[in-house]
Amino acid sequence: MSGCSHPENIKPDLLLEAAVQVLREHQHRVTVPRRAILSVLVREHGPFTADEIHRRVGGEVCDLVTVYRCLGAMEEIGLVRRCDFGDGSYRYEVSVGGEHHHHIICRSCHSVETLDRCMAEELERLARRMGYVAVSHTLEVFGVCTKCQQTASQDGPATRSGVVVERLPGGCCPPPKQRSR
Repeated sequence: MSGCSHPENIKPDLLLEAAVQVLREHQHRVTVPRRAILSVLVREHGPFTADEIHRRVGGEVCDLVTVYRCLGAMEEIGLVRRCDFGDGSYRYEVSVGGEHHHHIICRSCHSVETLDRCMAEELERLARRMGYVAVSHTLEVFGVCTKCQQTASQDGPATRSGVVVERLPGGCCPPPKQRSR
């Protein structure tokens, strides 16, 4: 799975220190596991599952339960953002120093790309005009990437991860069908 990009003009070391500062501002201790988790998220540009973060951090730094606890605490203070790609696993990315963005996920190969433009902000404004407060949103977009479309057109229907992708006339792809096992 490819990761998302952070702003190119912010160096990872500066982004890491900004994230550590957010921990301090919220009276959270800067522990070795928290710093290691933030370092992975800043330097490797997630989003990653807790399990993927644990593997990258290494079992000698902390156990998987500690990763989950740290991510939960960091999410509460807005330091990390939880992403739901609809596959039963939450993924996390650092939310300090970057612009608000969403993801597009390929239904076939599960690659992830960043969508820098947010169309849902207008919906948030509408909700505020309706009297709502503490308004937020989550949005992930799913489709079939061009690489998988090319594979489907060259080899017939692509069958990766139980998703069958067929090319329709005019270049459109129908909704994915789950393969029977």
